[in-house]
Amino acid sequence: MISEHEKHPYRSLWKPFITIFLLLIITGSVEVFVFLGRDFIPPSIKTTADTISVILLAISVVLFVRWLIVDAPFTFLRTLTITPLLKSIISMALYFIAIVYLLHRVAGINITPLLTTSAVLTGIIVLSLQETIKNLFTGIWINAERLVAVGDWVRIADKEGTILAVTWRTTRIQTREGDCIYVPNRMLAEGIVENYTHPTRMHVVEVDIGASYDAPPNKVMDVLLNITEETKSVLKEPQSEVWILGYADHFISYRLRAWVNDYGIIPKVKTDINSSIWYAFRRNNIEIPFPIRSVHRLVSEKKVYSAEEIKEYIKAIDFLKPLSDSAIHEVSKSARIFTYGSGETLFRQGDRGDSCFFIKSGKVDIMIFEDSREKKVSTLGAGDFFGEMSLLTGEPRKATAIASGDCELVVLDHHGFKDILLKEPQVVEKLADTLARRSMELEQTKKIMTEEEKDAAAKVHSKRLLKRISAFFRLK
Repeated sequence: MISEHEKHPYRSLWKPFITIFLLLIITGSVEVFVFLGRDFIPPSIKTTADTISVILLAISVVLFVRWLIVDAPFTFLRTLTITPLLKSIISMALYFIAIVYLLHRVAGINITPLLTTSAVLTGIIVLSLQETIKNLFTGIWINAERLVAVGDWVRIADKEGTILAVTWRTTRIQTREGDCIYVPNRMLAEGIVENYTHPTRMHVVEVDIGASYDAPPNKVMDVLLNITEETKSVLKEPQSEVWILGYADHFISYRLRAWVNDYGIIPKVKTDINSSIWYAFRRNNIEIPFPIRSVHRLVSEKKVYSAEEIKEYIKAIDFLKPLSDSAIHEVSKSARIFTYGSGETLFRQGDRGDSCFFIKSGKVDIMIFEDSREKKVSTLGAGDFFGEMSLLTGEPRKATAIASGDCELVVLDHHGFKDILLKEPQVVEKLADTLARRSMELEQTKKIMTEEEKDAAAKVHSKRLLKRISAFFRLK
């Protein structure tokens, strides 16, 4: 999650100046008080006031120098995630210098013996805390080299997760399972660190799949590439690709390679792609074979619908009522029943189309692209149909259709209609009239019209549709 500081880094950049400004006001007030009361203020109070002024001024200088060295460069260079450790070290060094100065300036202490003693103590401490100091300097190196930073996806010592913090001694990682792991900083210097976020967030997702020898490789590769185009999290550039890995005993092995810009979503993307593969392969009659362990008779679980069964569904489609029973039977022969998985796209707004869909079961969301975003306008359920204008006129899709859960759809394409329309030309006028009246009913929700106006508009629209249907099917 992006913090407020990352969203607005410059907003907090100037906050130290508020403290500095207040300290300078207090210092100035003390100095003015001492100056105005110089003739009657006791020397002890004057000395105390001078001491307070020096301390406040020293703190102001430390805050300003820290801002100048740490806050400003890190903010402008946008290395926002590595500042805490370095800021702590620099702050401690500045405060140490300020304390030494104040001891000498205010208390009049000779700091030379103190520094000598400190050097001896420092040597003893360094010898006794070698590992801790090694981790400390490794932490500084990690920050300086931008090896890892907060929010990065990494793998360290066979542990994968996101960086939560880089502290004095350890680097804290949160795994996908939500566990928190503390890795000593020296392990980052001595071992192998895989960073999946820096210097680039793009990462390839690989999905291996086997397809039957009966399925032409080009067809399989086209189906797989179409899946990546419809998967929202997959990047359009670099383009996805499909490799043929080889020929196994019972299948051809393919590898689908797609790109994402967030390593953390890879399991979700793989799930979406694998789910879509099952539905897409089923619709395109591509078998996913399995190893044959013994010879036995297989009974397919996939239900095959007869023309008579499909015919009953087609009869429920309102705009096809002008067709005779024999014509509907002919249409049912070329109709197919497809299964779509939740989130799969049937078609997109602007796509060319020549098919109509009847919802046998499930729901379909209808979306339109408007004001630079996609919004849902309706949800269709069992018994509804859509796409009839593309079926009969070949016009581009006016909306996007997305499966809202698993659904079964009866799909009619224009090939099943041409022979019927040639044999029964009078049906064309009836279809055009029915479609025109359906359009007027839908238009009524947008515009209030009288019955006479609707009839007149329907007749005009019917004539236009008649011409378009005739042109699309190349009827005389």
